[in-house]
Amino acid sequence: MPIKFHYHVAAAPVPRLGIQPGDRLCHAYSDTSLEELVAWGEARGLRREWLDLRNALPHFDAFGERLRFCGPGVSREEFLRDVRSWRERRARRNPTP
Repeated sequence: MPIKFHYHVAAAPVPRLGIQPGDRLCHAYSDTSLEELVAWGEARGLRREWLDLRNALPHFDAFGERLRFCGPGVSREEFLRDVRSWRERRARRNPTP
């Protein structure tokens, strides 16, 4: 599966990154493979440690000049379906007692 892109707008500032409210941002993610996402990022000079792993769906945050790496975006509905699917796969791999 190719890398997917979900565009959104910053609601709050992120001073350490220079992001201001209203800035255009993009989640770059794979709905199937973390390795695919890492390879995509490395091919564009993005480092593995820049991956956002805090949420249910690993992704790179693209903004500013890095938006040039992003392609056509998916709808919010498709993005949310991919998040749910990723969570379900993770839960099957790591069931809670």
